[in-house]
Amino acid sequence: MYDVIIIGAGPAGLTAGMYCARGGKKTLILGSVYGSQQSMGGLYENYPGFPEGIQGIELSERMRDQAERYGAEIHEEMAAKLVSLNGVFRVKTESWEYQAKALIIATGASHRKLLVPGEEEYATRGVSYCAYCDGALFRNKTVAVVGYGNGAARALLYLAGLCQKVHLLNVREDLVAEAVYLDRINSLNNITILEGVEPIRILGDGFVTGIEFRARGRDRTLNLDGVFVEMGVSPNVELAADLGVELTKGGFIRVNRLTQETNVPGVFAAGDVTGGRMQVTTAVGAGTSAAISAMRHIQ
Repeated sequence: MYDVIIIGAGPAGLTAGMYCARGGKKTLILGSVYGSQQSMGGLYENYPGFPEGIQGIELSERMRDQAERYGAEIHEEMAAKLVSLNGVFRVKTESWEYQAKALIIATGASHRKLLVPGEEEYATRGVSYCAYCDGALFRNKTVAVVGYGNGAARALLYLAGLCQKVHLLNVREDLVAEAVYLDRINSLNNITILEGVEPIRILGDGFVTGIEFRARGRDRTLNLDGVFVEMGVSPNVELAADLGVELTKGGFIRVNRLTQETNVPGVFAAGDVTGGRMQVTTAVGAGTSAAISAMRHIQ
């Protein structure tokens, strides 16, 4: 029996775990630190306290170490089912079952897919959802980034330092990214940008060889070695929904933004799974609030 079980080991979950453990609560965090959006996000230049920036994976490891320092247990297990019975929550994984007086759901979000032919077939064979994980495999090659926002801009900049040529296939009319990213992109000469693109098909022969798309009413094909998908994220809400947690119209967990409470007493949520401004800093703040609320609920 734990006081608090936290589902998810991203910035919201690790922060919540650190606060709960530091508050003297027996705390368990379930999840992989290295599977979070933060760990796969490359260089963060807007996290306070790191004027030169910090790699997402290093930031995750520091948060993990801090939570463990105060006594939080971290198990790299994935929760498979959540059950509430007489005020006690049971969390089932593939190999064990844990119990707690309060739950904090910080399951984050997963990369959205293009949902076009060839995407599933060539996943891990030229189709990637993490430029920082797989970019080195395409050194001196030609790749495309498909997306529209900050994630696409960061991937574009990172890959431009590795690849011979990088094409941005912007699915919108404008690249919606921070000005600092746009300035850097404009200074590079191995990048091309196509806007208003509709992906049609990933092409390949055992490995990715190109992408077919429609732009300005004309079908085109680019020959390349890899496709990096940066289409934003969708929340991981399946466990919460099965528990009876209310969702918003957009499919995120509905919470009280002051306390991070859900409609289920004793269940709190924080981070990308609740929508809003999906930033590491906001996830940390929400994790803090969820932890304080969970401890008050127990007391």
